[in-house]
Amino acid sequence: MHDTSKTVLEALMKNNIFMNIKKNKEKEIVILRSKGNVLRAAVKTDFPCCLIEKDEILKIQFINNDGNASTEQKPTTDYTSNPETLVTFYIHTTGGEKIKLLMKNRILRLNVDDVCVYAFKEEDCITALKRDGRFIDYIFQKHCALSEMDSETIYEMSITAEHLHQKHFRVVVLSDQNQPDSQDDLTFVKTEPNVASDADVAETAGSSQNPINTEQDKKQDGNTTSMDPSTKQYVAKPNVNSEEILGILRDQFPDLLETLKKREKLKNKSEVQKFFREEYGKSVENFLEVKKVKQLMKLSDSVCQIRKGGTREGTGFLLFNRFILTNAHVIGIFTDLTKVNAEQFTAVFGYEDLDSKDSKCIPVKQLTDYFYGKDDKGRHLDYALLELDVDKMAECPNLFDSYSPNAPIKKGQICIVGHPGEGVKKMDPCFIIERENRLEAAHKHASEHQHLIHVINEKCVEEKWDFSAYENQFTYDSCFFHGSSGSPVFDVDCNLIGIHTGGYKYKTKGDKTWSVMEYGFSMQPILDNIIAVARIKGLLDIIRNVSQTAEQQNLIDTEMKDAEEPEES
Repeated sequence: MHDTSKTVLEALMKNNIFMNIKKNKEKEIVILRSKGNVLRAAVKTDFPCCLIEKDEILKIQFINNDGNASTEQKPTTDYTSNPETLVTFYIHTTGGEKIKLLMKNRILRLNVDDVCVYAFKEEDCITALKRDGRFIDYIFQKHCALSEMDSETIYEMSITAEHLHQKHFRVVVLSDQNQPDSQDDLTFVKTEPNVASDADVAETAGSSQNPINTEQDKKQDGNTTSMDPSTKQYVAKPNVNSEEILGILRDQFPDLLETLKKREKLKNKSEVQKFFREEYGKSVENFLEVKKVKQLMKLSDSVCQIRKGGTREGTGFLLFNRFILTNAHVIGIFTDLTKVNAEQFTAVFGYEDLDSKDSKCIPVKQLTDYFYGKDDKGRHLDYALLELDVDKMAECPNLFDSYSPNAPIKKGQICIVGHPGEGVKKMDPCFIIERENRLEAAHKHASEHQHLIHVINEKCVEEKWDFSAYENQFTYDSCFFHGSSGSPVFDVDCNLIGIHTGGYKYKTKGDKTWSVMEYGFSMQPILDNIIAVARIKGLLDIIRNVSQTAEQQNLIDTEMKDAEEPEES
């Protein structure tokens, strides 16, 4: 059956068994996949065979048509057999509150939980859904959007399909207003604050993190961003729903103000104003200094996105010369026995715009060193040192040069630079949650999410959360999400102090992921381990580059000199 030049129906029509079974042409054919990110998702009969895996088993069944859906199921030819030009994504057959009945054929919704849609990378979501033909017209007439099942990130229907690949969505109604004939605005909206977690951390007894895939473009002055087709650049476009949104926010303000007063024990308006002045002052005090912004901008040049093929796995940064540091779990290492083909990975520098042409992709040459788990001192390490296939990254600063072994990591403001949401490079200034305040911060989070308290408690017991399990761990409340694992963490003096790694997460029944707090690990134990491994392997160049003191440098110079002197015969 696997003729990649055909549709699924074209392939099935050459099968005698299928043709004998299909006697009633008025029934709708339902084809269920056995592979993909969402199992048993139904594809249309025009689904390209090039998107079906070679050993994948398709389940064929027939359902009655309730009169709403077309029974015409002819193979189409408006696609290419090249899978590189196509993407697939998944839609839940039941929509949000205002749009429960999503499928034209309601019997399909009763038999299938999800459908799989194919699309060309460059076309928008609306075009793909209209071609699919299974969805009711309402979703194209009203202001509807796609809400990602894992994170509840909202994607406008006008987004290009390449951003939706392999993701799982539910259709939601943002506004009952009729939409214009064309919908060109592109908006990413983060619907929940600070559900900070990032990618791919293994489930461990002491810590846990699950990906939250969130991309957020900032909105200002009632404008959203949209892509100009002629220039492929993002331009400002008025938000037609800004007045409605403003009204909703105003209605919510009195309740939010009362909640704030109770939580912070504020008695009157003047105390509230003082509270906001102090909080705002603390949040902007350090990282809005021009000198520090310039310094962070320069250091951020050394931050890269780690990719495996076309998949964005996490973040890394240039530690020195041609060596980048990231989390071990970013490249798939969860135990010391795990083997990884490092040559499958690339480091992408300068990815600061969705349509960036200045990004520089550098292949990874080899995995030089890694560690995942506890070291002999009981500290948790999660790092991988990758060597790039390049002589030297002269245009990027070595972030090891900004490392200070004496910089405190117990309190104060920090700034994380990375690629959250698998997107462009961003930074997040936030505050360290001091060790003695971690339990209080966890209780505060739980009190603000009382309706989820049983879920939080279950996950806490199940995974044995211990917010102070590791001496080299520091915690904070960040807005960085999936894709930001491996990001460098800087203190208020722009010293490199650690690596952003994970968070304490839990999931609700709707599969939404929340995080109590996030965490990183300090640099010194990582550097100690890198030096120890380099000594065993005789990698004196690495030892020289990660040694801090003059005494260490003199020792390395002596070792290198001894190694270079020929042995006497």
